[in-house]
Amino acid sequence: MKISYFCSMVKVLRYIQSLWEGVLELFYPALCPICDTPLEKGEYVCPSCHKTLRRTEQAIIRGNSTEQLFMGNKRFERGGAYLFFEKGGDVQKMILNFKFARRPEIGYELAKEAALAFMEAGFFEGIDVIIPVPLHPRRLRERGYNQAEVIAKGVHEVTHIAVDTTHLLRIKNNQHQAALRGMKREKNVEDIFAVVHPEDMYRKHILLVDDVITTGNTLCSCMKAMGKFRGCRISVFALGKAIG
Repeated sequence: MKISYFCSMVKVLRYIQSLWEGVLELFYPALCPICDTPLEKGEYVCPSCHKTLRRTEQAIIRGNSTEQLFMGNKRFERGGAYLFFEKGGDVQKMILNFKFARRPEIGYELAKEAALAFMEAGFFEGIDVIIPVPLHPRRLRERGYNQAEVIAKGVHEVTHIAVDTTHLLRIKNNQHQAALRGMKREKNVEDIFAVVHPEDMYRKHILLVDDVITTGNTLCSCMKAMGKFRGCRISVFALGKAIG
């Protein structure tokens, strides 16, 4: 009886939740993060704005601008970003909504779309595990989710490559990189990451995932900490690559 009652209550709660979501959708429909047009169910951006997004084609271009940032690291294999990210542009509007307006579905759906394009180009071949750039616990509580982890899960949905969030940690709550320039960016991310149980990553090919790559300093700091993963190889993937 108790199990039957519990199952019935779960069904009722799910029904109430679906009704509530329907009411919210009716009165507060999701809007396109670029032009504020009401979205249809399942859309993360309206069709008109989607057509204007600038793809990088870095899935198939070796020696691209993303890869050039990390060529000095002997563990580095390859890298790519899906879209060009320009200050004040449409991609920036999407990413800001994704990160700070509690719109994780934007990053998740965009990551799935990007992963499909990159998978067709063979970008993920040989990858053993996906590691998203971690947030500090304090910032994670404030934001509600780690945007890099959301992206990693979107990539996993398409590629079925495992996502790991336990071996790379952010141990310092540093300033936002976007507020800094030049050498201050590099100094800001020094020694902010640490690894645990490095033996688990022995000779793994790791895909390091972030939202936007600008100078590459954050990812370089990750790679430095991951130097304790003996014999590992590292590739990088992001939704956006900054230009200008």
